[in-house]
Amino acid sequence: MRTKTLVIIVAGALALGGAVYAVHASAGDDSPTTQPGAAKVATAEVVRTDLSDYWTESGTVGYRKQRTLRGVAAGVLTWLPKPGSVIARGDTLYRVGDRPVTLFFGSSPMFRDIDVVGTVGRDVKVLADNLRGLGYRIGHQPAPGTRVTVQGAPPPAAGADTDKSTDKTTDRDAATAASGTSSYQTVVTSQDAVFTPSLRDAVKRWQAAEGVRPATGTVTLGDILVLPGAVRVGAASAQLGDDATGNLMAISDQAKAVLVEIDASRADDLRAGQKVQIALPDSSHTSGTINSVSSNVQAGPSEGGDPGSEGPKVQVVITVDKAAAIQNISSAAVEVRFTGTTEHDVLAVPVGALLALSGGGYGVQISDGALTAVKVGLFADGMVEITGAGITAGTRVVTTS
Repeated sequence: MRTKTLVIIVAGALALGGAVYAVHASAGDDSPTTQPGAAKVATAEVVRTDLSDYWTESGTVGYRKQRTLRGVAAGVLTWLPKPGSVIARGDTLYRVGDRPVTLFFGSSPMFRDIDVVGTVGRDVKVLADNLRGLGYRIGHQPAPGTRVTVQGAPPPAAGADTDKSTDKTTDRDAATAASGTSSYQTVVTSQDAVFTPSLRDAVKRWQAAEGVRPATGTVTLGDILVLPGAVRVGAASAQLGDDATGNLMAISDQAKAVLVEIDASRADDLRAGQKVQIALPDSSHTSGTINSVSSNVQAGPSEGGDPGSEGPKVQVVITVDKAAAIQNISSAAVEVRFTGTTEHDVLAVPVGALLALSGGGYGVQISDGALTAVKVGLFADGMVEITGAGITAGTRVVTTS
């Protein structure tokens, strides 16, 4: 009596419905057989490894932190830098009424005129730190905790100095004005600096060197624009003669990066510090590191003009590990491979070693051994995670060649 057992060997990309082969085994066949030379059977070793799946997105090479620079003070725009220029600390960003607007580094913007000796604040510290950084001697600064006298009326106490319903001064302000008080005391913190006579003299020397006339030592709101660091100038948004309070030009960091728009639903799979692989326009590959994943969700681009025809997007900024790999690329499309799920310390075999059993489920053929049922897990890079009785690292299994 002859019986048949059907085993389907799945080769290639299992999930994509790759080619299958039917193998028939027979028992009890007493017909003469020919014994050929020993057939070579491809085998592979079960390995213990980490498996990660991945997906690929299109990105572009560009400059980091691209944004539009707006002017601060009103006036006629009289000069703009050329696109591609790099503006460093102390350089002129643009000119208003032929007066230079200078780039200083810091995290606190300039928000007032600084003209009265004794003025205390974070903006004064930005002024002092940058003049010192440019090589100007600014003299002694009071240490944090020092009590200093400030000329002028004290700042209003929160909720106590102004009747907002009538926009009139309160009794405290009236008493101050009646007494002729024109100064108050405050304590310097580590975030402050004091506009001392020495600092005002340093401002005068800086203004003279910059060609500001007259060099009075007074810093007017709009003379200085504070940014975190040096910037690269992009395309101009304004023309000479325009009002200087509008959009003036595009700026960015000097460093290049790869910018990728991904589906917002995938954002939780990514985090700063993760590694990616980047395919460059010349078909070479380089590695990168995720610098940031934006939390600002934007509507996706539409293909047929329909807003929202694609899901919401977030931007991922990627730093190229070897900057030289993109230094000669001004703007180009690249392909970025992101890692998704990762399974650590699992047993895995090539996908071609899987057997789809006729009764359902999967198995592997142990080399010179039995067909063993296995449970499959993650598929990645042509490998598949498996578990099963007797399956250990180093076990050899039959696979497609």
